[in-house]
Amino acid sequence: GSATVVMDQKQLAEIDGPRYITRRVTRSLTVLPAEQRQQSDPSTDSEPTRKPRIGQKRLHSVRRPAGASLQSRHRFPSTQASTFGLIQESIAHNLYFLVVQAILWNQTHGKQARPVFLALIERYPDPKSLSKASLEELTELLRPLGLHNIRASRCIALGICWDKDPPTPGRQHRRKGYPRTSLAASADDAYEIGHLPGVGPYALDSFRMFHRDEMRGLAKDWLGTGATDEDFEPEWKRVIPLDKELRAYLKWRWLKEGFIWNEENGNLTAADEELLAVAARPSDER
Repeated sequence: GSATVVMDQKQLAEIDGPRYITRRVTRSLTVLPAEQRQQSDPSTDSEPTRKPRIGQKRLHSVRRPAGASLQSRHRFPSTQASTFGLIQESIAHNLYFLVVQAILWNQTHGKQARPVFLALIERYPDPKSLSKASLEELTELLRPLGLHNIRASRCIALGICWDKDPPTPGRQHRRKGYPRTSLAASADDAYEIGHLPGVGPYALDSFRMFHRDEMRGLAKDWLGTGATDEDFEPEWKRVIPLDKELRAYLKWRWLKEGFIWNEENGNLTAADEELLAVAARPSDER
C-alpha cells in the first residue's frame, strides 16, 4: 500500500543532507563502447574530453584494472565511514521516494535535482497526492531540470499507476531491455516496480540495491540487517549498473568487504593490504 507520509523540516534536512569469484549478476543494459556509454549515462553528466593543442602529442595512459583505483568523479570516502554519500542511502526505506528520485536524476546532475526533489516530496509526499497534481504546477516545479513537460507527465502517470496497482511483494513485472538485452529473459529478470511508468535501468538498479530485500521481507535494509536465512545474499551484490555514481558506490561497498569489484562483469579480486590501508584513510589524507 501507500500510506500518506508527512515530512517535517527535520526529516527533509536529513535527506538533504588476483583471485576471482564467479557470481550471478545482472547488467543494467548491454555494455556499450565507452563513447556511447558516456552519452547514454542515465543520471550524471559526462566529463568533457580535452583535445590536444596543435603540435602537442596525445598522451596514452595505461589502463588499470576496473575497480583498482580509488579515484573517481565522486571522491571515495574512507571505507571506515558508515555511508558513501548517495541520496539513496537516506531515503532507502521509502520506495516512493526512491523511484521519484530516479526519475528526477535522469539526464540531470544530482546537485541540480536535489532541491527540486525535496520540494516535490514535500508537496506530494505519496503516490496518491502525486496522481492528483496539477500538470501546470508540477511542470513549473520541474522547470529547472529541463524536460519539465515530459517529467511532469511521467510523474503524474507514475502516481496514477502506483495508486491503482502499487508495487507488491510476490508480483513481478518484466521490463523490456532490463537487465540485459542480448540474453533471453528469465524469471529472475522480473521486478516488483517493473510496471511503473518512468522506471528505467537506473531506477531498477537503485531499487534493487537499496530497497528490494526490505520489500521482500528478507532483511530490514539493503545491508542485510536482520536477515535470518543463512544463505542470504544482499541484492546489491548481484547488480552491475552503468551509472557512474552507483558504480562508485559498489566499488566502495565491496572494498569495505575486502574486494576489488570489476564494474564490467562483477568479478571480484581480493584486495591487497596496501590498498585496503589506503582506502581506510580519510579521503583528504590519501
